[in-house]
Amino acid sequence: MNSQPHSPWTLRFALFGIPVRILPISWVVLALLGGAMGVSDGNDLARVAIFAVAGMLCLLVHEFGHALTGRASGALVEGIEIAGMGGTTSFATLPPQRAGYFFTVLAGPLASLLLGGVLGLCFGLQIGDAWAGVQYAFLMPWQDILPLELQQRVVLGLYSHPMPHLLQQAYMVGMLICFWWSLFNLLPLFPLDGGKLLASLLNNYLVPCVLGLLISAGLGIWALVEGQWFNVMILGYLAFINWQYLRVFYTRKAK
Repeated sequence: MNSQPHSPWTLRFALFGIPVRILPISWVVLALLGGAMGVSDGNDLARVAIFAVAGMLCLLVHEFGHALTGRASGALVEGIEIAGMGGTTSFATLPPQRAGYFFTVLAGPLASLLLGGVLGLCFGLQIGDAWAGVQYAFLMPWQDILPLELQQRVVLGLYSHPMPHLLQQAYMVGMLICFWWSLFNLLPLFPLDGGKLLASLLNNYLVPCVLGLLISAGLGIWALVEGQWFNVMILGYLAFINWQYLRVFYTRKAK
């Protein structure tokens, strides 16, 4: 990891022998994404806190998926840093085999999806409910299960009794963040994992760069038409990154 100075509010710890740094800006961004600008009472504040903690947990699990798989594949892991809207796993050396690199990249989204699945199960599960709930759900057509799921009675086939509202929110928000962030991160554009996976499969960086530019620009125009200004900024940034990658690619090719 780089040695640039950080705020005294930077959280530092180590897990599984891997150093981790969480910069304060990451909490600020997560709070803003969770609706911090619209807080008017204690319930709103609790919802923002739940979103921030769930988002941070998803980011950490994602990065540890990269780090632990990379280490198992022969890479030397320097550490993990969470900053802004995402995280970075730094490697002193990459996995020696191409397959090892591919699975190191893939492990991040898979770890987040796995966490989302676990949270989804917990969302509808309490002690003593599982066996009866699974039998109950298997006897119902999916058209009948969906309304009950929306009422928080059946979730992923598990029947549950009412649980505290904030706990329900914690499970649901964590599940949604894990699923949606993982799916977004698998889009075939740089610097997302989907772009790296496609480049590794094709052994070619040009195709992901072009696809990334087209996808991010196209989605950015759609977001602009819909008035989704925050998404416009994110997608515009991704389009710029892919444009820069293209410039580097052609500059090196010209040499």
